[in-house]
Amino acid sequence: MAPLQKVVAVYGATGVQGTAIALSLLKSQQNFVVRAFTRNPQSEKAKELARLGAEVVKADGFNDNDMKSALSGAWGFWLNTHHHDPAVEQPGGPTDEDLGNRLVEIAAAAGVKVFIYSTCESPALFTKGVAPVPGMDAKHRVELYARTFKEFDSVIGAFPGWYFENYITPEYAQAFGGFPMFPDNEGYLTWKAPLVGGEGKVQTVSIKDDFGEMVHGMFLNPLKWKNRTIQCVSDAFTYDDMVKTFTEVTGKKARHVPLASADDLPAHGNSVMIELQDVFRYTQTNNGWFFGNPDDFETCQSLKDEARRDKGLEPEPVISMTKYFIKHYGPN
Repeated sequence: MAPLQKVVAVYGATGVQGTAIALSLLKSQQNFVVRAFTRNPQSEKAKELARLGAEVVKADGFNDNDMKSALSGAWGFWLNTHHHDPAVEQPGGPTDEDLGNRLVEIAAAAGVKVFIYSTCESPALFTKGVAPVPGMDAKHRVELYARTFKEFDSVIGAFPGWYFENYITPEYAQAFGGFPMFPDNEGYLTWKAPLVGGEGKVQTVSIKDDFGEMVHGMFLNPLKWKNRTIQCVSDAFTYDDMVKTFTEVTGKKARHVPLASADDLPAHGNSVMIELQDVFRYTQTNNGWFFGNPDDFETCQSLKDEARRDKGLEPEPVISMTKYFIKHYGPN
């Protein structure tokens, strides 16, 4: 007798996180059905997921009826809301926390058993109110709210570090001085950022290479990770080591120019950059620990290993900063 199919609903399945998770789960040998939520089923990304076997569903998180229908019969639910979406930044409108809480309620009522949420630890708690980061603190509260619902067999928080993908994104490079894409007037690829505090190491994850498999691993054994907030990290390194390694990989001149304080990071009224100023204040106050606690690479590797076994693939270490730069900027 074939095992019962388990429907895993993936919210924002054409986004960076959602795509990585959907693509990994689609290769599972556990009889998962990947139900990919998107606002636009006709997008190229949605069509590709359908071609690979996903059940693509049109669903808008702000439409309760959409979500109730889309979550019907789902065993698992991956949720990542974008707290810089203009829809949750309107004065007097619903916040990202409001949206997250509402989707938790709908998922519980729909009978979802395993709820995994793209979350954060609370900077306000770790720094005793000295260095809050409102968006991160709000996500932490949503995770705690989800844990109060007895309808769920397991609630798990997946907390991603800084994205390696930022280093292949032009807008991000321009916001931090040009590294690793745009030389400055002296011909250097310059990284300008405040120091993160502590040992100066930046906890970073590749969403495409590692994060999708880490979350896949959580779905394989959800009771093991129940009520845990899991760090998702591939490598941790200083900015000085980062630019040095980039030069070794590419032969291009690169340098790190530290900014004196978080206030010196240009924000230009952009909500993302304003939040990043807050994040630097938080890590500077908290011994450089973005995750709130010391880095846990062992759990990340274990989750990735479990996912790869499920897909019938050989073990593979989480990607290092050196390998990431070789992959994207090394010699062809």
